[in-house]
Amino acid sequence: MPSSKSFWRSFLSLLTGDVRGEDASPTTSAAALSEPDVSAPPAADAPQAAAVEDKPTEGALADAAIATAAAPADAPAAEAPVAEAPVAEAPVAEAPVATPAEVAPAEVTTAGETPPEVAPPDVAAAEVAPAEVAPAEVAPAEVAPAETPPLEPLPAAASAAQGSREVQLEEEVRLLREGLREAQEALATERANTARLEREIHALADQDTLTGLASARRFGDRLTVAIVHAQRHKHKLAVVQLGLDGFKRVNEKLGSSHGDDLLRSVALALESTLRQGDTIARATGDVFTILLPGIKRDEDVTVIADKLRLALRSPFSIGGHDLLVTASLGIALFPDDGPDTETLLHGATVAMKRAKEKGGDSWDVHAPRSRALAAERQATETQLRRALVQGELELYWQPIVECETGTIVSVESLLRWRRAHGVEKAADFVSLADVAGLAVPLGQWALRAACVQGRKWQDAGHKDLAVAVNISQRQLAHAALVKLVRRVLDETGLAPSSLELEVRESELMRNPDLAIERLAELRRLGLRIVLDDFGTGESRLAHLYRYPLDAIKIDGAVVGAAATNRDQEAVISAAIALARTRRLKVVAAGVESEAQRVSLVRWQCDRMQGSLCGPPATAAETERLLLRQRQAANEPTESTQQARRRLL
Repeated sequence: MPSSKSFWRSFLSLLTGDVRGEDASPTTSAAALSEPDVSAPPAADAPQAAAVEDKPTEGALADAAIATAAAPADAPAAEAPVAEAPVAEAPVAEAPVATPAEVAPAEVTTAGETPPEVAPPDVAAAEVAPAEVAPAEVAPAEVAPAETPPLEPLPAAASAAQGSREVQLEEEVRLLREGLREAQEALATERANTARLEREIHALADQDTLTGLASARRFGDRLTVAIVHAQRHKHKLAVVQLGLDGFKRVNEKLGSSHGDDLLRSVALALESTLRQGDTIARATGDVFTILLPGIKRDEDVTVIADKLRLALRSPFSIGGHDLLVTASLGIALFPDDGPDTETLLHGATVAMKRAKEKGGDSWDVHAPRSRALAAERQATETQLRRALVQGELELYWQPIVECETGTIVSVESLLRWRRAHGVEKAADFVSLADVAGLAVPLGQWALRAACVQGRKWQDAGHKDLAVAVNISQRQLAHAALVKLVRRVLDETGLAPSSLELEVRESELMRNPDLAIERLAELRRLGLRIVLDDFGTGESRLAHLYRYPLDAIKIDGAVVGAAATNRDQEAVISAAIALARTRRLKVVAAGVESEAQRVSLVRWQCDRMQGSLCGPPATAAETERLLLRQRQAANEPTESTQQARRRLL
């Protein structure tokens, strides 16, 4: 498009008839320069228009006339788009802005020229206006600078829009970060849950959910390892299948929940009897499988069976009911009964079924040699039951004397079993009796027999003589013990002060709270309580304050070692001193020499028992000893005093 200056020069040449040779008048030059360039923004014309308006010359008037003549006939109607000037700003803003430097030289040159004669304007208007000048392009020239819309607010709006966009982006970034953090937390939680579920799966595979014991799969793995170890070291191991007798009746009468409680209690009882290296698992239902490595002798199998049966002898308190439980055991030995896991488990199962066929509460061994030992053990149990009924048991007696005078103050009853091959001590069959459920019946028989014999001796003239009876932990835990003792005393006529009950310290520690309760009830009957075997195992001097006692009996092993061991001597001295503060009598067991007796007198021990005082003897032999003592009491000579001390 040609520039505005060229256009106006052409236009003036048409008016004057000479393009270059004739001089233009100042008015014409001013009109040509005053016409704005449609390609430049309106803001650039404002200074130029202001400069022209500052000089109201004749040329300016002529220019105005030319501009009026050049405008189309409907020029007033062109003012209507002035109100829409902001719409035309977009294309105007893209054109280069004319600077004042470009306008100033034109003004100087125009001001120096002589204004030419002005031709009639109608010709120029007729030729130029339709061809070159559009109303939309001329309209901005007629708009005063004051009417031009201000452009200054545009940068502020853009800045606000940019700031709003930044705030929006920051919010989006914040939301993305929060989402990322939540996703990371969810992923960590999912991983933790996955790890927990894996642990639970492994636990379910290796542990029984009801009892907490090992599962059958875990038991099989351990048995495989134990077999390899036994083969390498030439050892034996035993696999035991233990099934409860009559467990189905418990579920039918009390419900499955009480049955589950019973299984948990049985599992705890069995687990408490095993060694550290043993393994117990729940196979199915009421059947437990036990792995016992390190079997050295075939006879150890009988000991194992007795321990497991003994663990179930105490009643289980389930749902307010005291349940007595028995079990049938089947035992298989490696390598006698098989070289692998399946064979051993099968052999133990077969042996358990044979035990149940016998009526339950028994055990059987799959190996022929071990089966012979088991048969012998069960035969002994049967004979002991018959001995209790047929009167083959009897009591032996050992005197307890004063350390200084040698006077017999009481006699201790000791259970014996008279058999065809000789007399067996209680230590030889008491464990079997406990396992067979005969501990309480044997204890009742011994208590009654001792009270009967004590009453006979008192009627024979030994008024101050007391009898001592040992009671086991099984008896102490029995709920009817106090009633039984009271009934026996009433039926035999023995004074309660003439009866002493001896309880081992180790048995009291199995259930201290129950022991304290039972002993307190027995003392209220008027009899005396003696703590036996003090100083062995886990003896505590605090027990002298905790339990309701009347006397303590120091173990013979401590008394025998006191002559050469200062530590044992210190134990005896401390026990005697503490017993005196509690007003307890002190009895020393296992006294075998006169030197020991002298030491006990020096330590202020009250009484003693042992071979020096007299070995265990029958009731008839003890009666003769009591008669000699009474005769010696009637003749208090020096020789009889020495004889009394030696109990000749």
